[in-house]
Amino acid sequence: MNTVTIRSLRVEEWRTYRAVRLAALADAPDAFGGTYDAALAYPEQLWRDWCGQPSWFAFAGDEPVGMVRIARADDRDLPELISMWVAPAARGTSVAADLIGCVLTWARAGGDHGVRLHVIESNLRARALYRRMGFVENEIREQLPNGRVELEAEMIFDR
Repeated sequence: MNTVTIRSLRVEEWRTYRAVRLAALADAPDAFGGTYDAALAYPEQLWRDWCGQPSWFAFAGDEPVGMVRIARADDRDLPELISMWVAPAARGTSVAADLIGCVLTWARAGGDHGVRLHVIESNLRARALYRRMGFVENEIREQLPNGRVELEAEMIFDR
């Protein structure tokens, strides 16, 4: 694999955001809240708006191989790591850890005391990665309409 660089996208790169998100939804449909078909119908402006939010994309040369985004819900005190995905060819490399590192750096710089995320219970590889990165699964589990179970995990910086 080529040298990997990680960066945010400019608004005019919205097509890249769309392509990576669609690839993620096609590759791992159970890992995300949205669906491929729904994302196909999203208007251009939504993709442009997402480019303006805190998100990072990994590139091997010119080829996008991963993404992550962070969002803040009004009813929660910690920002949430969302939309984490690494292309199959880049799995087992440092891409996932590097993307998570961007999220953690952003949160610390913003004065947050931690980050939370949700992960599908059956995604053992992702759960192991998050534990290695310092996240701790808590007791919050949610049964989703399709029968899968999501776990919540948090990383608290000021332990």
